[in-house]
Amino acid sequence: MAQFGVIVLQNDRSIRSYDIRNGDTIRLRVIPLTKKPIIYLYLPSDIDISVKLSLIPEWSLSVIYPVQLEWNVHTHQDGSLTEHNSGLDVSYLFWEAKANLEAFPPSPAFKLQQADTFNPITSNLDDMDSVVIPVGKVAVYLDKSLMALGLHMEARTSFVTCVHMHYLSLFNHKQPDVVTRVCMLFKANAQMQAEKDVDWWVDVVGVDPVRAGDVTLFRVLEWGGTEVFN
Repeated sequence: MAQFGVIVLQNDRSIRSYDIRNGDTIRLRVIPLTKKPIIYLYLPSDIDISVKLSLIPEWSLSVIYPVQLEWNVHTHQDGSLTEHNSGLDVSYLFWEAKANLEAFPPSPAFKLQQADTFNPITSNLDDMDSVVIPVGKVAVYLDKSLMALGLHMEARTSFVTCVHMHYLSLFNHKQPDVVTRVCMLFKANAQMQAEKDVDWWVDVVGVDPVRAGDVTLFRVLEWGGTEVFN
């Protein structure tokens, strides 16, 4: 995305139409993309349930599978799902979103978001919630960290392979007992080295691995990742 002052440049207009002159500055920004958020549903018994995505205005859906804004699924005890609208048997629900920077351009003097909201556009990383990892050690470190957060092997494998490259609302008579949501933020030029034991992420993310692993409970697991630029 290109920005001249507070004006977002449109693809169908010329540079001259914006009265841009020699010496003026045009700011270029990468449009953030929330990569591969995946939703798993685990219940101790088979049940019909609906899952509906709800995004804040700063984001819009770019990919969704099965192709429904609201999934009506039949859960199975092995974790698989049958989507009623399409008839598909799937292992999980999948979506991606992109930032609406043209409608909601971030201000250079943005205010930090409230503790009960999450918006990657205005998110930042510091030494309290980030580490520096050599590229060759990312996969092993991520796998250990995700295991500490209670993610099962398939989820960890998909997460790690995706990295190598909330919006969730549940509407049903039965509400989940445990919701585990992991969104990895990453950027260049972090400071603190990855010397801590990976168990510290349990407190940073705020998960309960014991309840997340209790097969007698209705459990929801969602993970994804996005790059931050602040």
